Amino acid sequence: MVSETRSAGRLMMHWSRDASWNMAVDEAVMQSVSATAEAEGMASAVMRFYSWERPTLSLGYFQSSREAMPRFESLAQVRRSTGGGAIVHDRELTYSLTVATPPGQRGARHDLYQGVHAAIVEQFRELGVTALPYRLDRQRMSDEDAFLCFQRRTEEDLVVSGYKIVGSAQRRAKRAVLQHGSVLLRASSAAPELPGAFDLTSRSIDRLAFAEGLAARVGRLLRVDFRESELTPAELGACDRVQHEKYGNQDWLQRR
Repeated sequence: MVSETRSAGRLMMHWSRDASWNMAVDEAVMQSVSATAEAEGMASAVMRFYSWERPTLSLGYFQSSREAMPRFESLAQVRRSTGGGAIVHDRELTYSLTVATPPGQRGARHDLYQGVHAAIVEQFRELGVTALPYRLDRQRMSDEDAFLCFQRRTEEDLVVSGYKIVGSAQRRAKRAVLQHGSVLLRASSAAPELPGAFDLTSRSIDRLAFAEGLAARVGRLLRVDFRESELTPAELGACDRVQHEKYGNQDWLQRR
């Protein structure tokens, strides 16, 4: 029997971190993976799970910061580098996955999106929660112009009882793609109209156990063995620079 060849991947857990730091890390890791693939031809993957030190509103790249006022003025705010609607990061789990991509292989981005969401469906199923892609849902509820991401729907968003509980977005570098997303576990007091998995099913979900289980499933999908890791000195330096120049800068937040 021939054993399956698996590559080594990096797994990071960052809990209760600053909003601008969280976004800067995602960008720094994406650039690091892309640069390594370009220079060494190495395929690599980095998966990260994180939370926010205080309830935070992350704006989509193209959204106006003025739309957030006055309802969300009490929340910390940051602008993402990915599109889509605004997300209230509070009682949820945020993940990011960065993978190296071969030159010119554009179709892999959609496969990655579907594959990761399928892994999330399986992880929920193990916990007794039935989630499915919006394209398979009979309760077609969507407001494409809504300010909040979880009031919008795309075909691969995950829903429970018609309510969106998982949404993701992607950004591409030269030789890497970053996908990050939010798994809504419970409703936030800042957006009580958006129920999470617990509110819809009464199933309590341990954030750390969910993250570890999902990392294992994504590892099988990508044929990667994820091992706990930390940011490299070069990534930390890039993160500090990007946080100062972009995500922690009011000019970036208010650029639209």
